[in-house]
Amino acid sequence: MLSIRQIHFSYNEQKNVLRGVSIDLNPGEVFGIVGASGGGKSTLLKIVAGLLGPSKGSVYWNEERVLGPGERLIPGHSEIQLVNQDFNLDLFHTVRENIRVKILHLHEKDRERFCDELLDLVELNEVAAQQARYLSGGEQQRLSIARALALESEVLLMDEPFSHLDAHLRMKIGAYIKQLVEVRNTLCILVSHEGDEVMQWCRKIAFLSKGKFSRIDTPEAFYFNPSNFDEGAYFGELNELKEGRSKNLFRPCEYKIVKKDGLEVQFTDAVFFGAYWKSFFKTPDKQTIVLYSNKPLKKVKRIELKSKNTKA
Repeated sequence: MLSIRQIHFSYNEQKNVLRGVSIDLNPGEVFGIVGASGGGKSTLLKIVAGLLGPSKGSVYWNEERVLGPGERLIPGHSEIQLVNQDFNLDLFHTVRENIRVKILHLHEKDRERFCDELLDLVELNEVAAQQARYLSGGEQQRLSIARALALESEVLLMDEPFSHLDAHLRMKIGAYIKQLVEVRNTLCILVSHEGDEVMQWCRKIAFLSKGKFSRIDTPEAFYFNPSNFDEGAYFGELNELKEGRSKNLFRPCEYKIVKKDGLEVQFTDAVFFGAYWKSFFKTPDKQTIVLYSNKPLKKVKRIELKSKNTKA
């Protein structure tokens, strides 16, 4: 079990980044953390990995405290690997050498087979003999992921791991990680400011706000029952209708078309997004809402909201 206990961190007296973050996580799950850029997500992962010392609090892996950089000659924990935007590559080594150096403990045949498997996963076969310094930012990110996976550590921390990747690579690598978690009983913590990306891989998600976990819930709960507009907007497009002093929050899929009663709307535009259309409407008081459908909703005059999610 990974235990994060009352973690506080501040860069100076004016900027408290983390204010008592606590949670217990078990192996065999992918746990997501979502929040604003600069909100402390990356700092928390560095503390969990033993690369940064907290101002207060402790991190435990299997009831053993994770030592900070001031307590170890070489910072970090052998069973906790962090993939972040620093990449941490051997720039003058080839792509293959960057992976191979992480699996020297394996028999030569197994080493080469595993290396080939990871190169194929991150689609770097064609540049395997190239020095890492000549790779693009996206290629370096993919190599960083491959190096972390090569170690087969018990805890995998991933900080915005898919930010430079094409959509098909995100799905391919994400599926591999999810399978790894299930087969090897690994714990993976996935951090992103894109909640809709995290939802597809995680069963539980924490929302980090003002230095604390303001909410820990399922992807479905975050999507269909947001606490407020700011939180809900991280997990996908969200409509906000003001009704007096209240605000009605609903997703573009939470409606049905009606002929009478309901909310009067006026069609203004439609945009094709491949799997669906986004139709734009104006309400009588000039508020804009968006509805999803399999064709443009040009003739729609009235709708009824399936979910009344009203926030004061």
